[in-house]
Amino acid sequence: MSEEQGLASADLDAVTCPTLVMAADDDIVTLEHTLALYRGLRDAQLAVVPGTSHLLLHEKPELCVRLISDFLTTGPTPTWMPVRRAARPG
Repeated sequence: MSEEQGLASADLDAVTCPTLVMAADDDIVTLEHTLALYRGLRDAQLAVVPGTSHLLLHEKPELCVRLISDFLTTGPTPTWMPVRRAARPG
C-alpha cells in the first residue's frame, strides 16, 4: 500500500480485528486507495455505499447503520464462491 495517504503496510498489519471498510461511490478518497486499504487488512469487509460522497453517514444514515449493525452482530457469512482475495499471513 502506498504511504502517500498516511498509512503504511506495517500500520495495517497491526490491525488484527475484523474491520468494516466503508466508502462512498463518489468519494474524495479514490476507489483504488480504498481497495488498497481493504486488501491490506487481514480480516476486512468492504461496503461501497451508492449515491454518496465522503459524508456517506449523513447522506444515507439508515443504510450505513444497517451495514454497521450487520457487521457488528453477525459472524462471517458463508459464500457460494471461494474468497478470491489473497490470504494474508498471520
